[in-house]
Amino acid sequence: MDVNTHFPEYEAERLKRVEALCPQNEQDDEVFEKMISMTSEYFNAPIALISIVDKHRQWFRARIGIEQQTTPRDVSFCAHSLRDRKALEVLDAQDDERFKDNPMVTGAPFIRYYASAPLLTSDGFSLGSLCIIDTSPRQPMSKRDAAMLVYFAQLVVLRIMGLRSRNFIDQPTGLFNRLRLEEDIRLASSSGIQHDLFAVDVISPKFLNDVVKALGYSFSQNLMLSVKGRLQSLLPNNSLLYKISPTRFGFLLEGGHPVEGLCLKILSNFDQPVDCQGIPILMQTGIGVLKIADAKERDWLRLVVGAADDARVRNLGWAMYQPELDAAQQRAFTLLSSLSDAVRSEDQLSLVFHPKVTLPSLACENVEALIRWNHPTLGPISPAEFIPLAEKTALMHAITFWVLDAVVDQAKEWLGKGIELRVSMNVTVSDLENSKFLNKITEYINNGALLSKNLELEFTESMLMSDPKTVIEQLERARALGIEVSVDDFGTGYSNWTYLRQLPVSTVKLDQSLISNLNTNEKDKRLVKTLIELARGLGYRVVAEGVETRSILDLITLWGCSEAQGYLITKPLKAEPLEKWLTQGGFSSVCDRTRTPGTESL
Repeated sequence: MDVNTHFPEYEAERLKRVEALCPQNEQDDEVFEKMISMTSEYFNAPIALISIVDKHRQWFRARIGIEQQTTPRDVSFCAHSLRDRKALEVLDAQDDERFKDNPMVTGAPFIRYYASAPLLTSDGFSLGSLCIIDTSPRQPMSKRDAAMLVYFAQLVVLRIMGLRSRNFIDQPTGLFNRLRLEEDIRLASSSGIQHDLFAVDVISPKFLNDVVKALGYSFSQNLMLSVKGRLQSLLPNNSLLYKISPTRFGFLLEGGHPVEGLCLKILSNFDQPVDCQGIPILMQTGIGVLKIADAKERDWLRLVVGAADDARVRNLGWAMYQPELDAAQQRAFTLLSSLSDAVRSEDQLSLVFHPKVTLPSLACENVEALIRWNHPTLGPISPAEFIPLAEKTALMHAITFWVLDAVVDQAKEWLGKGIELRVSMNVTVSDLENSKFLNKITEYINNGALLSKNLELEFTESMLMSDPKTVIEQLERARALGIEVSVDDFGTGYSNWTYLRQLPVSTVKLDQSLISNLNTNEKDKRLVKTLIELARGLGYRVVAEGVETRSILDLITLWGCSEAQGYLITKPLKAEPLEKWLTQGGFSSVCDRTRTPGTESL
């Protein structure tokens, strides 16, 4: 009997019970082994099995007298009684039309006699069977023996449920865990009653890790116990609290409770530090809320945890689940999971080069390398989208090394064509937190693949605040090699001149947000003019990025800016169009055709 074909709704629900109650990766259980041994001895059966039947196979939770651990479902005797949930007895399989051609009858273990009792859950779904097998035919068992087989099967189910209950408990807190919450969400979604699912994200995983490093695991566990006590005191009576991750709790309420009022009550309470062993710890709380109003198959817990995490990161306090947020998170995951393939691919990542022109000559001696990603299914992905994602993972190292390799190859190719350009590339704090990146650059210089004068490193001011000592050491190595070093986005970060003078920096690059407003904002005009004068007075080259109008170019040239970069000069170009642009005279040729009389002296 094909249960999948004739009883699809029952089978779908049955498989959920199997997945929830009988994970195959569980360790061997001594109680099951004793049960199966007792069953074999009582019935004098050479083979006894606790058989669990999933979608495509049966596997044995415990067995005696057989080597196989699994069989295909279509040869399983146990699968024949899944729907009727009754005991099954086959006196001689060779005489039974259902089984006489079964490979387990015609071949090992050469089944002749088979008897089983179903393993039934409390809501009437069969997980499989407790069965006994003989290689010789038998007479029908007595009513007493049949009742004993059913009784033994009931004991097996009790053990399954006992193990499952134990697996439902978070040991450090004694609360029900994520598995139990997922089961209760499933029941709530099929109840026809609207429920609200809450996830409370109390602190960031990084902060908890810092707590563990500073005060130990025992302290962190006691801290979570204190948080548990706080939360339980704030929930409506008879509400269950669940521990769903090291830093998250959850609970489920029937609709009708004031969601906003409860969230604000929790947030207000956790504005006060949690006292643990006399040490006050300030929480970073975010609450996500999701309405469960239908029985559709969804990953409810993932959705509400995403809302809670977003509420904490964005300092919103609490937030209802928003489909668009989930779509953004899934896109982010898709991009991250695709990036490692992109780095290894030969045709997904590429470079474009944004020229910088020297002022006032307008000659192009320097270009900035910018990465581009053409995803095979999503199309072009902006670096403004995927670089911030990569910076949070180890993938950033792979991307940086890809860019370095590509820059070295391109600079070498240009030198072979008689084109000498300094190529600048952006680096992140993770690139400079150890010596690997500079080691690779040194290797390129030593083997002749790279001239140090053809490379420039750009980094942002904010990078220095995370690990200034290590970053400065690596930048000093770069300068010692003869590589130019530039501070990017200058004027928007810390802009501490005393601090800047301690750095091995040759260039400051003024942020485009300052440059773009020069025509309309008098404060920006005075600020940029002062920044250029100060930087030049301290011996730095000054680059203005975001130059988009001729009037702005004229201003920064008048004030003594060293270089300009922006769409007025040209958009970022691939290598071949850039070569053509340079051959045709670059930006200076455009200016010669468009120069306004009276500006020649600027």
